[in-house]
Order: sequence, then structure tokens, then C-alpha cells
Amino acid sequence: MRLKSLEQVEIGDMLGKPVYDDKCQLLLAKEVKLTQNYIDRLKKANIHCIYVEDELSEGLEAYNVVSDELKIQSVSAVKTAFKDISERKGNNYNVRDIDSIKNVVEDLMRVIYDNPGTLYHMTELMGTDMYTYNHSAEVAVLSMLVAKSMKLSENFIQKIGVGAILHDIGKMQIPGEVLNKVKPLEVEEVKLVKEHVQYGYDMLKENDFISPISRQIVLLHHEKLNGAGYPYHLAGEQIPIHVRIVTMCDIFNAISSNRAYKDRLNADEALEIIRTEAVYELDRDIYYHLLKVVNIYPVGTVVQLSNGELAIVIKENTDAQTRPLVQIIRDKKRAEKLDLMDYLTIFITKTIDL
Repeated sequence: MRLKSLEQVEIGDMLGKPVYDDKCQLLLAKEVKLTQNYIDRLKKANIHCIYVEDELSEGLEAYNVVSDELKIQSVSAVKTAFKDISERKGNNYNVRDIDSIKNVVEDLMRVIYDNPGTLYHMTELMGTDMYTYNHSAEVAVLSMLVAKSMKLSENFIQKIGVGAILHDIGKMQIPGEVLNKVKPLEVEEVKLVKEHVQYGYDMLKENDFISPISRQIVLLHHEKLNGAGYPYHLAGEQIPIHVRIVTMCDIFNAISSNRAYKDRLNADEALEIIRTEAVYELDRDIYYHLLKVVNIYPVGTVVQLSNGELAIVIKENTDAQTRPLVQIIRDKKRAEKLDLMDYLTIFITKTIDL
């Protein structure tokens, strides 16, 4: 199984994972063979990538720390809670909404602790219409994995998870035509989008069921170490460690996700962008922990090697993620295997959408 952009999909391709619509209901089931009608439905649902089973990827499967079923349950719960909380505000809250968020975080924590060493990679199961909810769930998972790598306490990690899953709730107050605008935002629109941190904090600030740590994440997750962030232009140690963790994970997931106005970057490209920002804007130590938990080249990823050959990743190397076990591709078929740990003069130059 491998990830394939919709532009590269062909009639007859078989789905390797199910695809869901904006109600978190099944749109197309696993093992469905694609017709032109199905491809048109995927495009209409703003699906950018799907997983396919083909001869090239036969028998390959990338294992993620969070199952597809739990992810869909989490995204559905986040969507419901976001809408309910944004309509209630202040003290007029529904405890069930908060409980549902905490239950999601507890479920995610359970699988994180039950599967030590399993690496994170984002799974594409739904369209860009669900970006805010999907992004919130993904950032929560990644933030908790990073916090666990940093050996923070379980109680602290739980609060980080709640803050991470709620970090963009203020976007519920921003018009969709602004959030999903394809063209560059006008000055006033940029200003409006930046208000989402204050909107989110205002929704939660009087809610005693959410810890101050979680609320702080909602308010401050766009602050940068060099003072260039917002809303308060905090710098350095003025920004709490839990906020810095979520900021890093927020940026990584945002640039490695498909959006209405841009296509995703692969994990290696996203990490390289963040590496340059970590010099001045982001926490370099947290970046190193991010590197430990992110699956840079998941099984099924097609890559180009420095010797000019194409290959497909068939096994990760958790101790040296940039040097996995690959299998050379010739005539769109797998040929000899190559362990990049044994061939140190050969390295991956980029990922390929084949």
C-alpha cells in the first residue's frame, strides 16, 4: 500500500484505505476499484491523496501509532465539540463537550503508551473540508509524542494534549471563505485570522474544567522565540515549554497537510523547513525530539536515490530514519533490495509521486 495523489490516480486503482466525507461517514470503502465516477466523487469531496494497493506496493503497510478507526472517532468528536463549544462560550458550556475532548486525549494517550517506539506519520483519510478538525487531532497526537519523548509527566502530557486538540477552536469564529481562500489574504483578512487565538481563549477562559496550561496553549501557540509571533510578541523563556511543543507540532502538521489553497509537503521537506526556522523562531531541542517521533519515510514511500535510481521504502530504520531498507524500482516493478545502512555513499534525495 502506498500514498498516491489524485492527479496520479488511474481508473482501476484499488483503494488501500477507506475514505471519509465531511461528516466522518464512509465515502469509499477499502478495496474498491476506482472508476471515473468514483474519482470525480473524490475530487468533489476535496480529497487530494488516497492510499492504493498495487503491484509496486504489494504486501507493504506503514504502521501508525494511531489506528484509522481511532483517528476517525477522534476527528468526529473534535468536530462536534468545536461546534458546540463555539456556540456556547464562557460559563454557558456543556460538560459533555469537555469530557468528549478529554476522552479523546485519554484514548490517544493510551495507544501512545501501549505502542512505544511506533513512529508518527499523518494519514490521509478525508478531504480538506475537514482540515481544522483533522489538524487538531493530528497536532494533539504529535504534541503528546514529543512531550513523552521529552520525559514529561503523564498528567502534564494530558494537559498538553487537551490544549493541542483545542488550539484552533477560535477558527470556528472565522468565516470559511477567509480560512480557505486560495488567493493571498488581504491585510484585514490576515488580521482577522490572527484573532482566532483570542477568540479561542475567550471561549475557554472561564471554563474551570480546562486547565490553565491548556488554555495558555490556545492563546499563545503562534508566539515565536524571536518575538515575531502573536498576540503578545513574547520571546525566549517568556513562552512556556508546553506552548513551544504545540507550536512546533502545529507548524509541522500544517505544512505537511493538504489545504484548500496548497498541496502538502512530504515529512522530509517539512522537517527541513522547520530546521531552518528552529534557529531563531522555534525551540531547537524540541525539534530534535520531533525528529525522534516522526516517520520521515514511511513504508510504501517512493524515493529517488543519489545514484539516480527510484526505490520504494519497505522497512523503516528507527535508529537512522534517513537510511531505511528500500527496494529498487525498474519498469514500475520491485527489483533488488538495498539497505542504505550498508551503502553509506547512497542517500535519498527526494520523495516521488509515482
